[in-house]
Amino acid sequence: MPYIIGCDIGTTNVKSVAFDTVSGTILASHSESYEMQHPRPDWSEQDPEEIFQAACKTLKKVTEKCRHHGEPVGISFSAAMHGVLALDKDGRQLTNLIIWADNRSADVAIKLRGSQVGKKIYNHNGTPIHAMAPVCKLLWMKKNEPEIYRKTSKFIGVKEYIVYRLTGEFLVDYSIASATGMFNIRELQWDGYTLKKLGLKVEKLPTAVSPYHIVKLPKGNPAKLREGTPLIMGASDGCLANLGSGAIRTGSMAVTIGTSAAVRICSGKPFSDPLMQTFCYVLDEKTYIVGGPSNNGAVIFEWLMNTFFPTDEYEAVFKEAEGIKPGSEGLLFYPYLLGERAPLWSSSVRGGFSGLDITHTRAHFARAVMEGILLNLYSIGKILMEMQGIDTIYANGGFARSATWVQMLSDVFGKTVKLNETVETGAVGAAMMGLKALGVVSDFSELTAFTQVGKEFAAHKNTHEQYDALGRKFSKGAKLMMAHAV
Repeated sequence: MPYIIGCDIGTTNVKSVAFDTVSGTILASHSESYEMQHPRPDWSEQDPEEIFQAACKTLKKVTEKCRHHGEPVGISFSAAMHGVLALDKDGRQLTNLIIWADNRSADVAIKLRGSQVGKKIYNHNGTPIHAMAPVCKLLWMKKNEPEIYRKTSKFIGVKEYIVYRLTGEFLVDYSIASATGMFNIRELQWDGYTLKKLGLKVEKLPTAVSPYHIVKLPKGNPAKLREGTPLIMGASDGCLANLGSGAIRTGSMAVTIGTSAAVRICSGKPFSDPLMQTFCYVLDEKTYIVGGPSNNGAVIFEWLMNTFFPTDEYEAVFKEAEGIKPGSEGLLFYPYLLGERAPLWSSSVRGGFSGLDITHTRAHFARAVMEGILLNLYSIGKILMEMQGIDTIYANGGFARSATWVQMLSDVFGKTVKLNETVETGAVGAAMMGLKALGVVSDFSELTAFTQVGKEFAAHKNTHEQYDALGRKFSKGAKLMMAHAV
């Protein structure tokens, strides 16, 4: 039975999934986890070699489980965005992988965001000016670690490191490149204006190639996979979550709530928001994903559980929250415990509760936290819905296991919500892109079996009207939170 492997390199784990090329059925999967490192306040790093070894292990395990099906027709990658790793001329690490959550360049980002140079960089490249963006990380490094900046032969991300270790080539797909803040999304090449402002030679960056670009694995590769196995570059995890969920047609939206969260739509042309509230990343040469990411996804509910419900099961707390009326009887939560990206783009903003009175119980707090996370995403969604009408939301991520929370999502946005059969939308999207690259299909519409929908949730009109009014109140409160940010 022919199969393809989608390898999804995430923030906390890498998972390889083998899919039947026709039915999309998952034949095998294996996941390996790894830790973040926080050597200083606001710093978030990882060991790229640890991630590479984890990726190799998952690929070996999955191919072993599928041995009776033969060899994979290809391996295609999905990966987290915004990472920076400095390598010397011999390919050795000069730094750890500085990941998206790293805030060391917050001051650089604030200064750049308020300048005309920053606005021009955003308009060219589609990545909001924020500490997450590699362009800001490199500006910080140039100022604070000039010797490392000077000695670096290549600045790359995690997927590029894995591809380099497997093939010896320094390549980056358009999708990952478009999330660096240094890649022109209209010209599909490294942006000359931005590199000039960085004082960075293009030779210090990997060669940008199509997400459909194929490299054949060499003999004796570290993953011990068959020589000649096609390695498809693939794209970023956010863009592939849209593809893997089915949200690539006009009128559809993807909402992902895992540790962090994001709201995204598909567009046939690049889009730059005058207020720099949204991103625009490349899925492929003709497809752009426009949206906004939030730092504050399910990790905030996890904080609530650990802090106030340490002995309770999640489902029991969801059940309690379900018994509270929409709006939590006036208790409103701003989920900015980790600063925020879209739509505020402030590393220093912080969250809190408002409207608290003596009648509120722990169930009110649980529901208010769930609502606050969704109302924040709704503030992003409304920006996107001004671009195009939306009729359906495809939801994925860990939160999708709670029917209470998914129904709340439907009511907040006032749209039908569809849940995919699988939560592995990044790996699914990578596999779909791989099959198109290999010529197995000519169009993604031939791969509907990969994006099967399980449950559907319909919005309650009256409840949505309540949430829409609450959303306006939330947006006013968010501005006050920003005013108090330091």
